[in-house]
Amino acid sequence: MHDEAKALRLSVEKENLWFEQKIKESERSLLRFALHLTGSMEKSEDLVQEALLRAFQYRHSYDPSRSFENWVYAILLNVYRQQCKKERILRLVLPWKASDEDEEERVWDSLEWEGDGPEKVVLKKQILGDLYAVIDKLPLKMKEVIVLCDMMDHSYEEASEILGCPIGTVRSRLHRARKQVKEMLEEMYGEEILSLWE
Repeated sequence: MHDEAKALRLSVEKENLWFEQKIKESERSLLRFALHLTGSMEKSEDLVQEALLRAFQYRHSYDPSRSFENWVYAILLNVYRQQCKKERILRLVLPWKASDEDEEERVWDSLEWEGDGPEKVVLKKQILGDLYAVIDKLPLKMKEVIVLCDMMDHSYEEASEILGCPIGTVRSRLHRARKQVKEMLEEMYGEEILSLWE
């Protein structure tokens, strides 16, 4: 009985080590994904922590034939959706509780702008700030797909696996999301907006 217990303890230890290694490999891209979704480093870190806790809690449901990273992305996305629902309820019940004016930290604060003059840097930051604001206003399902495919560079297949919907649905949502974002940015800055990044 003692040998059985020892072997079981070793296999649990190995499983935990494997899980920790997989998390280390995925953590940075998970944080990027969360940052694109929330626009706030503090919220992103909380979101990733919650997703990793749930992934550990439900690690036995992981199917090794699937990508580990996509599995954790799907968990993070579900946590994010639940938080969005809670925030919408909060805004309805206690509107003053839902404002986040203190949290101005955006993804573009950490970007480098090599070779650009100060005016161009300021304009690009302003446009990127508006881009995130526009994406943030998209319906949730459109926002998810544009973040996954355009901001995180996931393929349609990977997005389909993470979102749990057919590839055709991913393509359709992405097309509508891109069109809406493009129209809103052109309305703000004119059609020559993309020439800034040439």
